[in-house]
Amino acid sequence: MFVVWKRPDGYHDATPADFRVAEIGSKARIWLHESDHQSYPFRISGGWQESDATQRLNEMVNLLGKSPNEWLSLLIKSFHHSMTDDPRAFLAEQIKWLGELQNHLKGDTWEVEIMAQVITEVCTQLSKFEEKFILAAGKA
Repeated sequence: MFVVWKRPDGYHDATPADFRVAEIGSKARIWLHESDHQSYPFRISGGWQESDATQRLNEMVNLLGKSPNEWLSLLIKSFHHSMTDDPRAFLAEQIKWLGELQNHLKGDTWEVEIMAQVITEVCTQLSKFEEKFILAAGKA
């Protein structure tokens, strides 16, 4: 399994107006497609669940720079579609999965560095919303 970056040049005949730029820490920025949050900016290839995994990763990546409510909404929706009954275990599984993906990044050196920073930032955000998510998932 590999994670590759689908760069914005030539993506779906898009123009710069079709993207927004998200800050990744203090060292990088990434272009995120305004409407295609399921198949852009990354692709996971080489596994039997690559389409579902790609969608799951990209939905989280596209939340970078978004409000806490949008993060919580996606997390709750994903939790209720999962096989896990414990919100804390669900979140831990997501973070573990993302950490494992970092061992399978493929591309030029700068692409791998930016992908790693993006995934690290997603993990940071997931951890940041842990308590709010656990409370909200228990009420939903």
